Amino acid sequence: MAMTGRRAYSTSYKKKELTSDDPYSMKTAPKGLLQCPECHAVYQRKRWRLPGTSSSRATKSGASGPKKPTRQVMVPQSFVCPACRKLRDGYAEGFLALHWPNWGAHKAEVLGLIHNEENRATRNNPLERVMSIRTRPDGADIETTTEHFAQRLGKHLERAFKGKIAYQWSHKDKQARVEWQGPKPPTRPRPKPTMSKTKK
Repeated sequence: MAMTGRRAYSTSYKKKELTSDDPYSMKTAPKGLLQCPECHAVYQRKRWRLPGTSSSRATKSGASGPKKPTRQVMVPQSFVCPACRKLRDGYAEGFLALHWPNWGAHKAEVLGLIHNEENRATRNNPLERVMSIRTRPDGADIETTTEHFAQRLGKHLERAFKGKIAYQWSHKDKQARVEWQGPKPPTRPRPKPTMSKTKK
């Protein structure tokens, strides 16, 4: 049934402004195989990976049957990855501030957790790294290459040691500030003063 007397309508979509775009991200995926000369990460199929690590897709396809022989051996081109460029330029996107009155007693334990999480994250995504750790008498200031990694470190600290955590995101840049306050030491109740009985 034809509709007459009505105006045809057109759908128009307004492009969302990318105000939180990463200036170090790769806008277009280059063809071929890339390898970072500094961290040796390999870029293939629109993803950076460390040598020796495989994605979940690769493990699933490898388990289904034997691999097909490749037609040609790809020689990687030298290309500095975004994480190494951020380290070189000192451009951090994640800022994690640790505050803990009892920092001296737990410093080694907290920093060990940070390094373990960095190793785990780097195996999955070599672009997520800790750029710097500056210790203070009551905590530390940590800079990361991505805002998501700073948030994840804060969540792991809160899960392991409790305390309070606060997040702040920048509207202009792709940056996040995370502040973690360690738990306060338990206060011991003061003993009640005993009244001395005086003999009459």
